[in-house]
Amino acid sequence: MGSQNCSPTGERTVQLTDNSWKETIPKSGGLHRNGWTMETPNIVMGKEGKPVVLFCKFTHLHGGYGGNITVSWREDQTGKWILNYTNFPSDNGFANEIRENEGERYQPMGNPRQNDASIIIKRLRPQDHHMRYVCLVDLQEDGNPTSQSFSQTLLVVTGDDVSVSIVIGKKGSSATLPCSFSPSNRKPSSITIRWMKGNPREESTVFIHTHPHTEGPPYLVTENGGGRYELVGKLDQGDASIRMKGLRMDDGSDYFCHVWIMNSTQETVTQDGMKLEVVVPATILELYVASDNVTGEDTLVCRAEGTPPAKITWIGPGNSALPVNNSEMRVTHDPEKLQTVGELLHLGLRKCYMCVAVNEHGRDTSEVNLSTKDNSRANFIIGMLCLLPLIKFLLLLITGIILFIKIKDS
Repeated sequence: MGSQNCSPTGERTVQLTDNSWKETIPKSGGLHRNGWTMETPNIVMGKEGKPVVLFCKFTHLHGGYGGNITVSWREDQTGKWILNYTNFPSDNGFANEIRENEGERYQPMGNPRQNDASIIIKRLRPQDHHMRYVCLVDLQEDGNPTSQSFSQTLLVVTGDDVSVSIVIGKKGSSATLPCSFSPSNRKPSSITIRWMKGNPREESTVFIHTHPHTEGPPYLVTENGGGRYELVGKLDQGDASIRMKGLRMDDGSDYFCHVWIMNSTQETVTQDGMKLEVVVPATILELYVASDNVTGEDTLVCRAEGTPPAKITWIGPGNSALPVNNSEMRVTHDPEKLQTVGELLHLGLRKCYMCVAVNEHGRDTSEVNLSTKDNSRANFIIGMLCLLPLIKFLLLLITGIILFIKIKDS
């Protein structure tokens, strides 16, 4: 790529021997030449066995460009090309044609049409440690204008904590997603935390938080999906954890944390990831009596939700557990609604029954007193019998009034 020196101002000046021109790299780590800008971090940190993103953002002067865009990445030390693809117009908009993918370990993440040439390394290996990568972008149909980024160094963290972190949260409650990074030895100009949800290829940003070490507001939140996320970690201690409130079932997914530390001379991105599993404690939604108008028999129905599915048992009169009997009990599952329905058939004694729903995350009970139900029905019947004389009197009175009116009219 050419020789590289440090200028007295702290900026880097690079002489490219093949083009014989100089360019100055601002302290932010970007590249500027002939209307092009290339922004990449100096250092990227990730964990062995996990995916990592190599960032590359660019701009150019060719607004509305609709031709082919070729993105190429190579190892700076060896010169080996690791990923090369062309984003081209297609019937459905734009599509990517992968031309080279070393070991099938890489895939595009950024959208070149949105000036993003970032890629993903699917699974970090120990030999990736201290590798340096360069991003190149080429607009093939516009006089071959090409721009090349400066290298970003990949640091692979190994150790006992490289296994996938799993966070378990209960539906409706809160969960904390952990993210740790190595704080800077010097006071950074700003720290940006970005949290993304989903598969790395189809991830979506749910939270962005920037903490500038300048006068003014202590922080700036530019993205907070539904207002459900908040930063709970202490950045000065290397903790960028967030809390998610009001967990829903569709919150269960992979999450990725990117911490971007900006100093006066370099930028460092630390990446971490984990999986959130949302569980539902066994909860009884309803307990009721279903009557068969033909046979006159009553069936107790207990509907419960839970993940894993709730197990339903019954407690009968005398506070004794009823034995499992297929002819007396029936259980059905609805996986889509995460519900289990238990039915107690052919009720004997008209007394108190209890439904018990249990899974590994919780236990719930609900009871119904059939004797009260019978008494209410009996009281209703007795009340109707008591009203019969009054009803008979009212009918006679109405009949007499009608006859009196007819006789008077005649």
